[in-house]
Amino acid sequence: MNVSKRINFMIILAILLSLGLTAQAQDRTISFLTPSWGVPPSEEALNAFMEESGITVEIQSVQMQDLFSRVQVAAAAGEAAADVIFITEEGPSNVVATGNMMPLNDLLDMGEIDLDDFEKVDFWTTDGDIYAIPTYLQLVMLDYNAARLAEAGFDAPPATWAELDEMARAAKAAGVDDHPIAMGAISWSWWLMALSMGDPMFDADLNPVFADEGSKGREAMDMLLTWFADELISPEILAGSIGQHPLFWSGVGIFHQAWQGSVRVGNNPDVSAQSPNVAYMVLPEVGNTWSFPAGIGISVDSENVEDAWEFVKWYVGDQNMTDIYNAFGLYPSRMSISSALNEAGEIEGYDEIVAQSMRVHELPRYTLWWGPWAASVSEHILEAAQMGTMGGDVIDGLAEEWNELKAEYE
Repeated sequence: MNVSKRINFMIILAILLSLGLTAQAQDRTISFLTPSWGVPPSEEALNAFMEESGITVEIQSVQMQDLFSRVQVAAAAGEAAADVIFITEEGPSNVVATGNMMPLNDLLDMGEIDLDDFEKVDFWTTDGDIYAIPTYLQLVMLDYNAARLAEAGFDAPPATWAELDEMARAAKAAGVDDHPIAMGAISWSWWLMALSMGDPMFDADLNPVFADEGSKGREAMDMLLTWFADELISPEILAGSIGQHPLFWSGVGIFHQAWQGSVRVGNNPDVSAQSPNVAYMVLPEVGNTWSFPAGIGISVDSENVEDAWEFVKWYVGDQNMTDIYNAFGLYPSRMSISSALNEAGEIEGYDEIVAQSMRVHELPRYTLWWGPWAASVSEHILEAAQMGTMGGDVIDGLAEEWNELKAEYE
């Protein structure tokens, strides 16, 4: 081959290789399965990541209950529902214990993520294997409208649930608010009250002590159902026309079943009629709550682990975590970011958050049967509130169902 022909061949080869590499780069596509609040809120930042990395991220935004079922159905076929999966507080029983998530230990050993900067890594760790990187922290909390509570004649939040009941009834009688309690007909409302009253819910052997005679769990269920019967909670909740959060932000309610970060939303005048008077209150009595951190991980069936990991690293980076807090009020899991936000005056109610974080009693969400039981709790509470069922009957039924599921799964 003469020199000119050889040069032409090398040029053509270089062009072909370039085209091949470009096509290969264009084929670097991963999927991300997430609820709506897990979608990166800055489209500009996500586009910048895709351009810089050469990885296209296809986002599949679904309801949380649909996310779990998608993962399980895909796994039954030996496929990945998505490469990267966003999982919330019910994830340990629904997708981790069932073997759907990939252990990240080997990837973490590369040292590109400083786990010491993350809180609640233990929540996503089983037998030494880490299945997700925490993305945000959340304690279940209460917030309230301080100005409207003062209008009802009270200058401080309640120290007991009986006082909260008294304040709510006084506010309703005075015409301050027809439905002063914004709580859902869901499991969370009952757990929040029972734990705060001091009920451990389960013993060390996972027996349902909430069903013991005279338990605080029984007291909490009775009180919750009474609030629905007396319309201290809006009937719209039972009708399913609105959830407790948008109801509260629309201006209905003084007390609100909330979360760590909710005050940022409640005091945003663009979305909340309660602004600027919303404040956290440390839960009454014993004051225990539970946490519901979220995490991001990789499907055990993913065929794009390397690119999926690149996206995970970007997702838990400074910019995206800060964007998520600013957009949704979801508290960052990285201590460096939360500290920076607090120093900048961006975290309202920081002292109350810290105080509430000292009162946590976690629920056994690692059990395989937690997911189906938790869903059933909400169904029973809604039905009882609609039908006027006695709280004791609900508690007995929930304990029986727990024991049956426990026997089935163990």
